[in-house]
Amino acid sequence: MGSAELAIAARVEGITQDDVRAELWEHRSLIKTWTIRGTLHLHPAGDLPMWAAATRAVGQPDETEVVEAIADALDGRCLLREELAEEVAKRAGEWTRERIGSGWAYLFGTAAALGKLCHGPPRGNKVTFVRTDQWAGWRDVNPDEALAEAGRRFLATYGPAGRREFAQWFGMKPAEAPQLPEVSVKPADVPGPLRLLPEYDCYVMGFRERQHLVPEKVRERLKTHPKGRYEGIAGVPTLLVDGAVAGLWRRAKKGKRVEIAVEPIRRLSPGERRELEAEAARIGAFLGAEPILRVGRLDA
Repeated sequence: MGSAELAIAARVEGITQDDVRAELWEHRSLIKTWTIRGTLHLHPAGDLPMWAAATRAVGQPDETEVVEAIADALDGRCLLREELAEEVAKRAGEWTRERIGSGWAYLFGTAAALGKLCHGPPRGNKVTFVRTDQWAGWRDVNPDEALAEAGRRFLATYGPAGRREFAQWFGMKPAEAPQLPEVSVKPADVPGPLRLLPEYDCYVMGFRERQHLVPEKVRERLKTHPKGRYEGIAGVPTLLVDGAVAGLWRRAKKGKRVEIAVEPIRRLSPGERRELEAEAARIGAFLGAEPILRVGRLDA
């Protein structure tokens, strides 16, 4: 969740962590639930039915009885995971208790794709679940039309790309991917900004092929990084300069301070160093903490 919040902060000027949480749990303009790749995402409430329908276009496990039990259990209620597991077990059988209690993805994903389950406001450090159709509204969307729209949005954001790249990002077989329209690409006239992106940021997750995003020096560094060696660049916070990864970083909030350690793969120019300092200040303001910036090797 912290990564998702920072991903929004990198794109919306002046926003704070409290703002993001207010949109999720008070205004309900953002919805947290399972969609593409069967993983948790934050979606604008108005767009969620489209993304859910697109996931249905590539097939979902047939667990109608369980979905109906989930919908019935959540009718007008906000339940903890263990509470939901208890209620669904009463309705659909004891075999469901362990799977729901452990977060078995396909049971939640099927219910989410039909608008019957999303995250509700947390109770302390525990997640809760509500019915999406009751929490934020719902509408029926044609799955094939939704998948085609998902393809157009992917291309607009990450293009140039083809069906194979879209399929990798969406989590489907290339043969199942929709045809994508032809596009022309015009190089940017000015360099892109310097950004500190969190792990699993949508820019990195969507970029195909990733070798164009990640220079060789970064790939070599990932081999000795605790998470990078297993998850690659997707699981590591990245320093982005002009659209490409130029280093790694980490954060640690301690009381009223947040320590931000950055390891560039090359010497930063004076201008880039000023941008980095501004990025650290932005993250500090987002978290409501004083930023402490350190530049050097992360394990130093």
